[in-house]
Amino acid sequence: MSDPSVCSFLTKTLCAHGGRLALRDLQQLVGLSAQQLEETLSAVGPQRFLVQRDGSGVWVLAVSAVRVCVRKDCGGCERLHLCKLHLMDKCNLGPRSCKYPHNIVSAENKKVLKTHELSSLDENELRVLLLQNDPFFLPDICQLYNRKDSNCSQQNNCYKLHICRHFLQGECKFFVCKRSHNLLDTNSLKVLETGGIDVKIASNMQTICNYKHMEFNKELKKGKMLFIQSCHAGPRSHAPGKRQHQPPTGTRVKDEDRCHYTGVVSYLSGQLGTTQPHTLSPLTTGGSGEEIKKKATTRKPECQEEGKAKDKKGDSSAKASKDDKEDKCDQICVFYVWKYCKHKDKCKFVHYHLPYRWQMYDGVTWNDLSMMEEVEKAYCDPHTSSIASKNIDFQTMTCCSSSVRRLSTPSSVTKPTFVLTTQWLWYWKNDKGQWIEYGEQAEGDSVSSPSSAVIENLYLADPDGTIFFQAGLYKYELNFKEMTQTNTTYKTKRRVCRRPKFVSSEDVQKIKKGQRDSSIPNQSCPVHWDQSALPDFGYKAVEISDTTDEYNQIKQLFHQTMKKYSILKINRIQNPSLWKVFQWQKEQMKRENGGKEVNEKLLFHGTKTSFVESICTHNFDWRICGSNGTVYGKGSYFARDASYSHSYCELTVKKKIMFVARVLVGDYVNGNAAYVRPPTKSVDGLQFYDSCVDNHINPSIFVVFEKYQIYPEFTIEYTEEEKKCIVS
Repeated sequence: MSDPSVCSFLTKTLCAHGGRLALRDLQQLVGLSAQQLEETLSAVGPQRFLVQRDGSGVWVLAVSAVRVCVRKDCGGCERLHLCKLHLMDKCNLGPRSCKYPHNIVSAENKKVLKTHELSSLDENELRVLLLQNDPFFLPDICQLYNRKDSNCSQQNNCYKLHICRHFLQGECKFFVCKRSHNLLDTNSLKVLETGGIDVKIASNMQTICNYKHMEFNKELKKGKMLFIQSCHAGPRSHAPGKRQHQPPTGTRVKDEDRCHYTGVVSYLSGQLGTTQPHTLSPLTTGGSGEEIKKKATTRKPECQEEGKAKDKKGDSSAKASKDDKEDKCDQICVFYVWKYCKHKDKCKFVHYHLPYRWQMYDGVTWNDLSMMEEVEKAYCDPHTSSIASKNIDFQTMTCCSSSVRRLSTPSSVTKPTFVLTTQWLWYWKNDKGQWIEYGEQAEGDSVSSPSSAVIENLYLADPDGTIFFQAGLYKYELNFKEMTQTNTTYKTKRRVCRRPKFVSSEDVQKIKKGQRDSSIPNQSCPVHWDQSALPDFGYKAVEISDTTDEYNQIKQLFHQTMKKYSILKINRIQNPSLWKVFQWQKEQMKRENGGKEVNEKLLFHGTKTSFVESICTHNFDWRICGSNGTVYGKGSYFARDASYSHSYCELTVKKKIMFVARVLVGDYVNGNAAYVRPPTKSVDGLQFYDSCVDNHINPSIFVVFEKYQIYPEFTIEYTEEEKKCIVS
């Protein structure tokens, strides 16, 4: 739920200050509250902002996947095309003589920067970001040092870096490596400074590389990404007929290293790929917070002779193809479960008659478990960790000593308009040992937490991330990676788990026949919305008929102060993601208000035409859409009267656009230019007003500081009525 433009602004601020800032300093520079900043950083995750704690405090580093193309002649790629030496102020040729581009704002580079949400960076800021993230800007790595014997005769006199090259790429699989991972030792710093990289950037690089190395090794340990290397004593030693497997999609293996990889096991959502049986032992799969008890044996890699490692042709029959697909895929085709898949055998997903499928690995293939529905029902109960009668352990996902996996249809939040998707429920464990579903009130509690649907959306956006939420007077941290919930005040930790909602085979048949089971909730979008225009992501603008009550309501509000203007059309903005978050915010405010309904209003907002698309997609944000005054506080401004908002629309165009937003104004108070959030309304300072106004007795202007209190519901396209010529 983080705005890309806000993230771009944070990156720009960090890079303008050397790529790294203390969390408190960053907060002061960007003008966000501590909670807003923490929520933004946690929502985006370490792929964009790396938050590190040390003895001196909490630090935020700018991280990016943008890279500079290393090719001399490139026909076009998704990287920046810039002169490396020019960016480091070391190119003596100039833009006319240099064969590499010097123009950071070329059309090609602009497109790349826009893709990575870095369009706002100037050349100096981009230099900082690239220096601490792109290994291409490092001095040469000593290849002799990186050989098997690590033998470089120059040793400390070598003008190249004596650093593990896999570490710099974030791919060193040895937690304790025999080669150096230290960019800050005396010799490395000397080489780096000679290459134009100062100690501050080197320190940032070290922090980022350390984090990537730790995460990579955690992934290996957890089984999400495991490379099993096997070797052969000689050309005659490899067994005939054994298929050799390529790395899974997304795994990067350099050309010079490709011959080393002769067996690959890939874990992804409980999936175990096939391996060479003569070199590998079966492995167990792991889920969120689950342990892997069995480990694979590995051997040191040896390069095979060229041509000896070619795959043999497998069985070309349809059955073999189907089995291979099911071994590699962990998602069930939702179209097939519901009714019919037009792709038939060519579908990339698994075809099965239920939205879930339990299988056991016998060392060669995956086989269905008996009593499928019984296993699923047990798994859906968070209190059940195993089925003793079947020797199935849900914590380790094993049956006896064999691996077990669960295939399923996509999560219901990713396809809100589909039936027979998987509805995932989130639970936390209280001090009585009871699993309480998020969004539900536990016995004796007066407040509840965010719903499972909200948490599921956030989890899918970043499965390793951390989110913050408030329930009553307390704030909590929910760590997806560790599957724990922590009270930020008392540091109390609770276990968290994610389990699917049980759907029986009988329920499936009822749903397919249109008899929706009463226990399965309806979609959270309003019933009057056009059900054919509900995108998985983003929004759809649906024109409203001028004969409907909905149209007439908006028209009447508009013409109360805009009688001399004609409405051309009114569009309803259908953004399921923003609507769900808005409803969640409404429930939060309702609970904080003692269960009373929240004061909600339809208000007008005028803006430039260029901001309309961003608002419909990401919601209002005063920092990005511009502030036309901050008399009552630094927030998004809304008006009771359309005539007031009209003055902020783009006056140079004949056809103007104005928003009608649904706003949770709640309890409001007179605003002040110094406010960056509403003031407190309780003596203990724990409760705040919800918005600010120009006059609390008869308000006409409302200022909202939290964008989740806003839903951009309608756009009105209008124009001034033509003045009629009257002949006397």
